[in-house]
Amino acid sequence: MKPFERGIYLLPNLMTTAALFAGFYAVIAGMQGHFEAGAIAIFVAMIFDGLDGRVARMTNSTSAFGAEYDSLSDMVSFGLAPALLIYQWALQDFEKLGWVIAFIYTAAAALRLARFNTQVGIADKRYFQGLPSPAAAALLAGLVWMVETNQMQHASVPFAALLLTLFAGVMMVSNVRFSSFKELNLKDKVPFVTLILIVLVAVVITLKPAMFLFLIFLVYAISGPTMTLLALRKTRELRKQHKKEAVESTFASAEEKAAEKTQQATPDNGSEEKH
Repeated sequence: MKPFERGIYLLPNLMTTAALFAGFYAVIAGMQGHFEAGAIAIFVAMIFDGLDGRVARMTNSTSAFGAEYDSLSDMVSFGLAPALLIYQWALQDFEKLGWVIAFIYTAAAALRLARFNTQVGIADKRYFQGLPSPAAAALLAGLVWMVETNQMQHASVPFAALLLTLFAGVMMVSNVRFSSFKELNLKDKVPFVTLILIVLVAVVITLKPAMFLFLIFLVYAISGPTMTLLALRKTRELRKQHKKEAVESTFASAEEKAAEKTQQATPDNGSEEKH
């Protein structure tokens, strides 16, 4: 990564600025009651956030300034904007509990970004430690977008928003691992059927984008705890198996020692006849 000198690289930082603007617009839209527009703006911020890093690497224009600017933009777009949007949309009905949960999410996003920055170059690139803040923001924005688009007005919606906000915040600061999909190499050749499947998935998403995007990120958020539980279960089974094998080997060695002692204690009849 190149250090900050006199100037900055224009193209990747323009992408970051666009993501920051989208997050800022989401806050304004939420304050004005335009919740659907605010939710869509968060997804737009995700697109630009994904582009700035790729553009910087493709153009060899990565820098320390760009990394810090990207983190600050992420804090606004994926930490503050979703919390304020979900609070204005549903959590304010819970009064003090609502803003406390919204703050927990915001603080969790800040802690998640700080931990990520300190683990760059150290952590396993195949996994994220904790739910990524863009995915957490997409989870909340997807819920708002889905409910507003389909006019799903129900008494349980505020409670679902409260629990989902708390869940997203806890997952961000947890040690649960989530797949980063960085092991996928898009430069390699793939079968023709793969391209057809990708096109079909894109077409299905365009039919009901709010619902499908929410479900996709919900499944991703649940995948981390699910994989962790399965890994723990596998580890416990291996420990039980090793413990069982150790006990069996201990019993086997004890039986062998007992058999040896029995053989040593048994008198030799042949030697007695000679005497």
